[in-house]
This record gives sequence, C-alpha cells and structure tokens, in this order.
Amino acid sequence: MKYLFWVILMLLTFTSIGYAGNLSIGLGYPYVSLKYDFPVISAESRFVIDRGIKVYAGRGYWNYFNNDKLQGFAGLELGYISFNVLDTKGTGYERALFIGGEYFFNHRLSLLIDLAPTLISLEHADDSRVKVHNLEFIANIGLYLHFGGKANE
Repeated sequence: MKYLFWVILMLLTFTSIGYAGNLSIGLGYPYVSLKYDFPVISAESRFVIDRGIKVYAGRGYWNYFNNDKLQGFAGLELGYISFNVLDTKGTGYERALFIGGEYFFNHRLSLLIDLAPTLISLEHADDSRVKVHNLEFIANIGLYLHFGGKANE
C-alpha cells in the first residue's frame, strides 16, 4: 500500500511537468519507473522491489529506430541493490546492456520489452569476504503512460 501511495504522488506531481515534455511513468514486473524521452535518447529512473530485494537503477537509451507505432532502442543500466532474504542481507551493484522495443497503442500508452545480459555483484553485510559476481539474462516488460506524447511528435 505504501508503494501505491508513492506511485499516485509521482503521477500527481509530474503530470503538469509531463505536458511540457515527453515524460512517462512505467509500471512493469516488478518495477515502477519515471522516463523522459528526447528525440534520439531517453533517460529513466527505476525502482524495483521483489521478495526482500530492492534495486534503484538509472537507464540511458539510444532510440535507433522510430516510427508511428514502434520504437527500437539499446542502452545501459546501472543500479544499486540491497537485499534481505533467507537471513542473508547485504548490498551490491548491477550493470546491464539492453536492447528492446516499445510498441505504442496510442500517443498515451505503450508496451516496453527489452532483454539484458546483467552483471550482478553482491556482498554480504556481515562478512565482507562473502562476495558473489554473476551474469544473468533479464527480460523487462512494462506498460508506460505518456504525458507529453512520443519524442518524435
């Protein structure tokens, strides 16, 4: 319920700003994001929460293909991770290169899908000798509500 409050607050706060530009709010599995689209690049901040894991991430997009209904992109994601699962807690970082597309149902609603090989580095909070580095393949999917329209409009 606490997270729903923050989503509604972001929606109310950024609505007027969004009409001046190309701001969108994304709801994905399992993330909430705020994205701003320029004609060729985009910037996004994401908050992910899932079963004791929280990720605060920033993404930069290069929009290499753009038409009325579809936008193709590639980019870089960097994030900070905190976790507290199965009596194990700690922090870490994630770095990802991603490629994907965004399908526009209309100028206000789109579906974003991307794939990302992601390097995850974690460290145990109580024992700094316990470190994990792993490469995972992650798929992201989310619905985006656009306030200012597409970047190329």
